[in-house]
Amino acid sequence: MARDAMRNHSPANTGHPDADTALLRALLHDGSAAFALYGTDGRYRQVSRALADLNGAPASAHRGRLPSEILPAGLASQIEASLARVLADGIPRREIEQREAAPELGGGLRLFDSHWSAVRDDAGAIIGALAVVHDVTDRHRVADLLGSTQWRIGKLQTVTRELAGALTIGEVRAAVAKLGQVTGAAHVDLRLLDSVGHTPWPQPGGSGSRPVPAPRTPNSTDEERWERRTLSWPPLLAATVRAGQAVYLPEPGAMHEAFPESAHWDEAPDDERAWAVLPLVTAAGPVGGLYLAFESERPFDEEDRAYLQALAGQCTMAVARARMHEREHRQVVSLQEALLPKRLPSLSGVEAAFRYIPGSMDTEVGGDWYDLFGFPDGRVGMVVGDVIGKGVTAAAGMGRVRAALRALAFTDPSPRAVMSGLDRLFDATENAESLTTVVYAVFDPADGSLLMSDAGHLPLLVVTADGAPRYVDATPEATPLGWSEERIEHHMTLGSGDIVLGFSDGLVETRSASLDEGLDRLLRAVRSAPDQALEPLLDHLVDTMLREHHDQDDDVTVLAVRVARST
Repeated sequence: MARDAMRNHSPANTGHPDADTALLRALLHDGSAAFALYGTDGRYRQVSRALADLNGAPASAHRGRLPSEILPAGLASQIEASLARVLADGIPRREIEQREAAPELGGGLRLFDSHWSAVRDDAGAIIGALAVVHDVTDRHRVADLLGSTQWRIGKLQTVTRELAGALTIGEVRAAVAKLGQVTGAAHVDLRLLDSVGHTPWPQPGGSGSRPVPAPRTPNSTDEERWERRTLSWPPLLAATVRAGQAVYLPEPGAMHEAFPESAHWDEAPDDERAWAVLPLVTAAGPVGGLYLAFESERPFDEEDRAYLQALAGQCTMAVARARMHEREHRQVVSLQEALLPKRLPSLSGVEAAFRYIPGSMDTEVGGDWYDLFGFPDGRVGMVVGDVIGKGVTAAAGMGRVRAALRALAFTDPSPRAVMSGLDRLFDATENAESLTTVVYAVFDPADGSLLMSDAGHLPLLVVTADGAPRYVDATPEATPLGWSEERIEHHMTLGSGDIVLGFSDGLVETRSASLDEGLDRLLRAVRSAPDQALEPLLDHLVDTMLREHHDQDDDVTVLAVRVARST
């Protein structure tokens, strides 16, 4: 019968009895799923370990016995009444707040919600009942604590700190999802209006509207535009945000009084019995709404409303801040893309490829750059650099240094001369915070010689034609630009098919791994590359390095130059 129960309550019959049995066994021994299977005689047939633990008796002690033989009289009578109803009519139902004395809670009550459904055989006859039980004691304890002003202040401070650290809309949503823990709400939903649109917004004391400019669709009305923007929202939330006033509904009957049109809405879920719905409003107009649904009817007194309004205010500021951050992020990415070369030049004697990946949305874009250019005598210059800092300032600084380096290089290509010239430039024009690291190399295809110098940047990675990688550093302890010193020039010879890679620290350094660990991983990634052609090689390196460490904190820049193979 247990197997029949699982078959009738699974989304689909797999046709594999052994699989059904294994699934039932796993559920019975899972410490998180609390359920019981009853026969038509009202006796336990199967009990999960989680429910047995709640009842304070082993599963084996339940089987074949009535609830009244296991549980306290009050709780047992509630369960047997629910069981009798579902066995009689087969209608699924939810029982709210079944109660049991809990001495471990200082004489308080332990509260349970349970979902009941009939178990039927293949012919549709009822052969038992299934009860899935949820312990909701903690949720009710939170609801009781909401009456404590001190507790509320502490929780508001906690929420404020978490929302203040949210840089993206996704992080704001994650923080808002936890509001159920500090409000007692069973369901929390944050919905946002798109940042581009025209939303009618009632003004205090009047019927006018404050527009948020956006393109208008020909022949579309404000009503139609609003409906399109809130099509997927709960109707109560959409109506509240449009009205522009917070709504507190202590019980289901209050919804029709506040919103007569609710008669045409879909019925609220059975586990929603009270609601607090609050618009999120900035100086520019509404940005969205906060929807809190409670499982039990509850009054919203003056302190409740003030507390929830404070939470909504913190959510509004977090949304506005995250949207500003994302907008600035897009602007800086656009600026960098405008400054960086979109394609590399075709130069005699070498082939080249690059990868540039801006920092993730929850970090500010940095000042990474790369460059490749040819000299009139056939030599090739390659550069990878990083302006220390984030945002527009770093991107603008990158543009200045990149232009200055090119100008110096075409005056005297020598890496030592270029680095020394950049030091003088920084001493004369840049402030102390504008530190920049850079590695610059000049390759001569005529004799295979490569000269390089660096200012505090990571070493170049040289991969020989047979796939063996090694790091090459002109001066391991070199200082960044802005901390002038005598620059050292390193000389080496490359062979046919050798590859030189310059890269930024975003490729090898993460919050969870040190720089040395990242450099070692990069060597292993090169050795494991299935293809040494430049484009597949860079794809493999970037994919391997970023796949293993998802916490990308910075831009990722890689520039690869291969010596043309001899024909």
